[in-house]
Amino acid sequence: MASIFGLIVSTAYIGLTGLIAWWARKLVDKICLKLTVRKILLLEAIATWELCASCFELIIVADNYGVTTYALYLFLLTIWWSRNWGDATACPYTHVEELVEGKTWISHAIVKILSQLAGGLLTYRYILYLWSLEVSPNHRGRAYEACTADLQ
Repeated sequence: MASIFGLIVSTAYIGLTGLIAWWARKLVDKICLKLTVRKILLLEAIATWELCASCFELIIVADNYGVTTYALYLFLLTIWWSRNWGDATACPYTHVEELVEGKTWISHAIVKILSQLAGGLLTYRYILYLWSLEVSPNHRGRAYEACTADLQ
């Protein structure tokens, strides 16, 4: 059975991720006063980074504390994301859908998807660093072990 300390560490990692993303959005709002393509791309990258990093930690929560705890955390994160992301989606299919419906140009869709890809790629180094600290037993060996996920 996993300890409460491990859950506190996972909660802190998720909270840290949300806080960093919140600060990053505030910085983008200060730098880009108007809604420009650059601002949209930065916000997409931040949202994708936040989603991926949080979901990596949710794997730890689900593995050690069960589906109910995972569901509660995911529910709370969904509320957080809905209040903070604005128009960012962190999901490539929405841009493909907009393209098919004729609401956007192909170049805009591709650039937004590439921005999301960049945000997702940044997640790997961030999570690798956090997990390699091995603050809790739940993170021991996770940073460098072979992936055993069902979807592999």
